[in-house]
Amino acid sequence: MTCPWHGWKYSVVDGKSSHKGGDSVDSYEIKLVDNKIYANAIPTNVGYRVTSPHKAYAELEKSVKEYLDHMDLDKRLEVPSSKIKVLGISTTNANDKIAPRKSTSEKALLYALDYAKRKLSAETIMIKLRDLHFKHCEGYYSKNAKACIFPCSISEMDKEDQMIEIYRQVIIWADVVIISTPIRWGSASSLYYQMVQRMNCVQNQIITHDTYLIRDKVAAFIITGGQDNVQHVAGELMTFWSQLGFVFGKFPFVGWSRGWYAEDTENNFDKMQNSQQNEQDIEKTIRSAVQMSKLVKENRYDECVLNR
Repeated sequence: MTCPWHGWKYSVVDGKSSHKGGDSVDSYEIKLVDNKIYANAIPTNVGYRVTSPHKAYAELEKSVKEYLDHMDLDKRLEVPSSKIKVLGISTTNANDKIAPRKSTSEKALLYALDYAKRKLSAETIMIKLRDLHFKHCEGYYSKNAKACIFPCSISEMDKEDQMIEIYRQVIIWADVVIISTPIRWGSASSLYYQMVQRMNCVQNQIITHDTYLIRDKVAAFIITGGQDNVQHVAGELMTFWSQLGFVFGKFPFVGWSRGWYAEDTENNFDKMQNSQQNEQDIEKTIRSAVQMSKLVKENRYDECVLNR
């Protein structure tokens, strides 16, 4: 018998899993009488859990619970002032170690994080998605909303799955999250979509458990490319991250594009790097995000909205 939610297999005879050392479920004696199935309410075999989540998964689960407990407690306690923490996530596939071409979106993100650290006294961390190993979403939500659990069951089953690092930094560490993406045929990068589809479990906690994992956090975006369509990509990004629970300051995204007819993409990097206007726009977006972060933290914005 196979569970339709996550694919776990169990014997219909004794409830045991098909792989050695696995968990088991309760099994019940049944009888067929006059074309009707009758089940004994008392299990003939009682299931038990043998396995336990791997260390990284268990630590994330515990850390998020403690984080939410502290957020609830902070409604009544004064929050000490501290440096704003800015997380940058680069979603480009451009690998500078292999290809000589540099990434415009990643260069812009590096400038943004350096500005936040140097001028705004923020703490910064940068994650390059291409350096992480994480699987694609397997669509458990499509089978049943409650089958999409947090932390993601893929991370539980695959101890090498590094979406755990994204969950930890976005939910617990960061005050501001800056996403940078190139434009690929009018949309964000493929790595971006791979990441956000795995973040459906964060948003789904609101729907299924009335649990808000994102508290008092701000997002902003950097969008670059040889093609137009900056506003389309920005709108899509803003929709998703707002549904996670992020808020935005003034000028929540900065975009740079040379237009549809700029086929000499090998010159994109140098053209952007020599654009003083682009740097000024990045600075304005980062200043706005950091200031908004201070406002929502000081005024307990999320707690005021969510307190019923």
